Amino acid sequence: MEAAFAWLGQIFEALLQFIPRRIIVRATEGGVKWSLWLEPKEVKPGIRCYWPAISDVEIIVIARQSFNTPHEPLQTNDGVEVVAGGVVVYSVNDVVRAIGKANWSPENTAQDIVQAVLADVVISHTHEELLAGLSGEIEKEITEKCRKQLRKYGVYVERAGLCAFSSTRNWHHSGINIKVNYGEEEV
Repeated sequence: MEAAFAWLGQIFEALLQFIPRRIIVRATEGGVKWSLWLEPKEVKPGIRCYWPAISDVEIIVIARQSFNTPHEPLQTNDGVEVVAGGVVVYSVNDVVRAIGKANWSPENTAQDIVQAVLADVVISHTHEELLAGLSGEIEKEITEKCRKQLRKYGVYVERAGLCAFSSTRNWHHSGINIKVNYGEEEV
């Protein structure tokens, strides 16, 4: 008996593919519509319809968002060991680039690129330069590098910088390596 109902359910689902579906795209969202043999198209906010048999729609948040990067142990240009973590404020300005062609997850892509940029900036400056320019030149450099690299993925970086930065010191005592974290300086 269950097999008969399962078969009827499959037929019903197949028939539903030929009925248009309605979706509501909020003002803070955007999307991409893929249709047979056509390039991906942007889906703007509003009430939209699509045919599931020949197309698919993916909706993502395009409004301002932020995330923190994990804290990473790094070494500055002058050999000082530090722990650094960053914050990024971004929005999606080209949905088709963000999820339609060369990318799938703007947030994961942004996180990967920002972590690489933070590491690059920290290791290319001295400890004193980093401390002196945490909320000025260093933040500007990080933001510009992130913007440049994320532009091709449809992501606009409003602000990126170090949100946690602290020095560390290693002590060696009878074969045991002890790392001490000297207070986190919040920016």
